[in-house]
Amino acid sequence: MFVVTGKEMAAIDKIAVEEWNIPELVLMENAGLRVVEEIKEHFPTLNGKKVIIIAGKGNNGGDGLVIARHLINMGADVRVFTLGAKEYQGAALVNYRIAQKLPIKWHNIENENSLHLLRLSLHYTDIIIDALYGTGFNGSIQGLAKKVIEIINENSSLTLAVDVPSGLDADSGKVQGSCIKADVTLTFQLPKLGLVVQSGYKYTGKLKVVDISIPVALIEDLKIKKHLITKEMVVKDLPYRYSESHKGNFGHVLIIGGSQGMMGAVNLAARGAFAMGAGLVTAVVPKSIQPTLATSLPELITYPATETPQGTLGLVSGPEIIEVLSGKSVVILGPGMGRNSEILPFLTWLLVQLKTPLVIDADGLNALAERLDILKEATVPIILTPHPGEMSRLLDLPIQDIQENRWERALDLAHKYGIWVVLKGNKTVIASPKGEIFINPTGSPALAAAGTGDVLAGMIGSLLGQVNDISQALCAAVYLHGLAGEEAARQVGEISSKAGDIVSVLPQVIKKVSAEQQAKKEFG
Repeated sequence: MFVVTGKEMAAIDKIAVEEWNIPELVLMENAGLRVVEEIKEHFPTLNGKKVIIIAGKGNNGGDGLVIARHLINMGADVRVFTLGAKEYQGAALVNYRIAQKLPIKWHNIENENSLHLLRLSLHYTDIIIDALYGTGFNGSIQGLAKKVIEIINENSSLTLAVDVPSGLDADSGKVQGSCIKADVTLTFQLPKLGLVVQSGYKYTGKLKVVDISIPVALIEDLKIKKHLITKEMVVKDLPYRYSESHKGNFGHVLIIGGSQGMMGAVNLAARGAFAMGAGLVTAVVPKSIQPTLATSLPELITYPATETPQGTLGLVSGPEIIEVLSGKSVVILGPGMGRNSEILPFLTWLLVQLKTPLVIDADGLNALAERLDILKEATVPIILTPHPGEMSRLLDLPIQDIQENRWERALDLAHKYGIWVVLKGNKTVIASPKGEIFINPTGSPALAAAGTGDVLAGMIGSLLGQVNDISQALCAAVYLHGLAGEEAARQVGEISSKAGDIVSVLPQVIKKVSAEQQAKKEFG
């Protein structure tokens, strides 16, 4: 699903009206109707329900007036609170003039007395509709508007935001000052970037994207490069198991990593790869830990390699690794590899040996941060999977900067070196060398535990061996990893969940999604 900024959505609206000849009044009517339909899901009978609509002076306020008209017709008791001068234009002005003829109770918020009236009215309200500021808002809400939002947020009535919660920057997801905390946000036609990045999700509540009749062809013509990962995308691209399938059809993943005291990272990555359907998984690890690793996961093929005095892999391990590179679909480098001066020269050497995609994770990333320019020498697809701390080291930027500009920083790195970047964290971001951005909506604090990144690395490697499109493989792995985090939170709890729990619930999650894929194949 495409994701747009507020400015991009405004441009789409303009094209729909001026080039496709769709009246602005039609778009506004459809927007209002979609919100009314959502209200009816919560309150099947609206007769006598008390509704407060906070209407701004722009098109967002016009949407609110459409909602008011339909709710009045359904028997609801509707009060509209406006803020400041009512300077409606175009379709919003038409709806304002219509609404003036209806039995709507009108109040203009202009002083403390009107704020007091709003506060009293909210005590006896079933539904609050936020139609104050739309996607064009940026900056900080101050004055009476700030007090209005604070009063609404103190109330426990169902709060629905129209398009975006008022106070949220639709482009960046940043909030400066006050912002409506919605229970549900009905956003029109396409999700706005600010709703799914930064702190936007904290104010959005349940996000629903609703159609207001803008043609799909219009949107596709714009070649939008930002996407929200959806279940439909993931189901479509999951590898399908036919009756004549065998292990050779589902890729052979090679994991290079491990060190004394950190064998578990390789184990978790391998388990993630197996859970995601890899036909074969091989691990090259220091010879001192190979026997223990082999017994910990009997499905895993293990190769002992000559190790450094520190018990890690390095250039000295090269001959054994050359022996096992042949026939592999993808290589994962870094889980549990440890930190020493051997890792960077080893990675530099490996880059020129490879003929398959390379996933660099964990300690591989820490070594890479010393000389990012070696990526330009690679002739195979490279995928980096940093968490914010590792991304901070890679770009030599503060973590705060990374977190405040997640998709921009991921895109900068991907574009500069022609690689894929999976920036992990809340709302994991995937950036491609073509300038595409994919934002993952799934996940849980249950994933904030050591080893969950190793599981994801294994899942990514597994799908890269089975799916031709790298971006689609990354999207599916990240989305399912997030779902597994949510399922682990349900079964074990966010506090107690660990990486092993994520792996344990993965088969259930994948089975459920695969069943939907099977149904689509059988019944179209």
